[in-house]
Amino acid sequence: MKRRYVLIGFLIVLLALALVAIACSDEDGGTSDDATETTAGETTGEPIKVGMVTSLTGNSAAPGVSIQNGAQYQVEYINSTGGINGRQIELLIEDDKSEVTSMTAAMTKLIEEDGIDYFVGPFIQYGQEAGRQICEDAEIPMVGAGPVSLEQLAADAQYEWSVMMSAGPVTQADALVEMIKAHGYTNILAIADTLAIHQETLIKLEERSATEGFEITVLPDTFGLVLADPQSILNKIMEGYNSTKPDAIFTLSNPVAQPGLYQGLRNLGVTVPIHGSPAAAHPSIMAKGADAVEGLYVMDSGGLVNPQVLPDDWAVKAFQVDFYDRYKEHYGFAPDFFAAVGADYLIVLQAAVDQAGGADDPEAVRAALQSLTDVVTLEGLQTYTPDKTYEGVTGFLVEYQIAVDPDTEKGVFEFVRTLN
Repeated sequence: MKRRYVLIGFLIVLLALALVAIACSDEDGGTSDDATETTAGETTGEPIKVGMVTSLTGNSAAPGVSIQNGAQYQVEYINSTGGINGRQIELLIEDDKSEVTSMTAAMTKLIEEDGIDYFVGPFIQYGQEAGRQICEDAEIPMVGAGPVSLEQLAADAQYEWSVMMSAGPVTQADALVEMIKAHGYTNILAIADTLAIHQETLIKLEERSATEGFEITVLPDTFGLVLADPQSILNKIMEGYNSTKPDAIFTLSNPVAQPGLYQGLRNLGVTVPIHGSPAAAHPSIMAKGADAVEGLYVMDSGGLVNPQVLPDDWAVKAFQVDFYDRYKEHYGFAPDFFAAVGADYLIVLQAAVDQAGGADDPEAVRAALQSLTDVVTLEGLQTYTPDKTYEGVTGFLVEYQIAVDPDTEKGVFEFVRTLN
């Protein structure tokens, strides 16, 4: 079956989030090279310069700003508790404008002009391999977001100076298999937008169907990130629905397009369960009202969308709840998955620096990055080896269902089950 998919990463148009400036400057507004004193004690030495490239303008600006918020908050938290081995972090942020050329220029500036010690990012999936190569050539340790595409995995590229955090299509397809078994589905109709992770997850899911006891029909049609008029794609789905008679429909889409698809299918008489992707597990999916998506099932990477309701034996629950509460108090709104990615950049980097015994030796930090085991992050437990630097989290997906709270009439993510 022919599929069209584009390696374009998580370009999801979300609600605009507030920008918060990081306080790492002297009274004149310039960067201070002197050691500073924190609430946890006196720091020693110059700050650790960490460069980050994210999307502050362009198509990826909303999630990119959320990543900036998460990273800035985590840096502020680390610095307020004594820094890393007594050294403060100075986070230098550049805008990639949602473009690879701007990303490479921004990374080059951070390396050659600003003299960064370490790098985190970039956010755009289609720029991550270029980013890894830049850090490889410059021998600068890098913590990237991911997920790595199937095409990149097939190329079997080996990197010594970078790791990637997020769960990829194989892990997400595995979670869907567990969910399918739990629901007892045997016949599934599926469609995805142009995001690579969605297209590739369905590829792996279709491969698994042959041995896992279910049939899946993946529609060859696809759609963009914004569906101003979803009728044409709804017609395609209904053609498949009427011909295959599925017991569930998977619509892997972002939170902007998902409500129109879900409400449209319900209005057309579809009664079987409908499932969205981790990208849809975001508060902005309720922008048109919670009743527009009531009953929709979604997966969430890590479960941060509502960590308070996770089982007590969830390995990272206490960590997530603590971060959730502190972040919400700091910004006035709850963190989302992208804020978690921004914070996890620094959490993984700090773990590697600690394991290396300090930030002075990039080679030691590089080696430490590739030998981290069960690092507690907001996305789950991160583990790397020299042969597996492309996916730190290989599980930790959670199934939620969107419901309307009868007391507040607001939408909530109700816990269903943990997956893989």
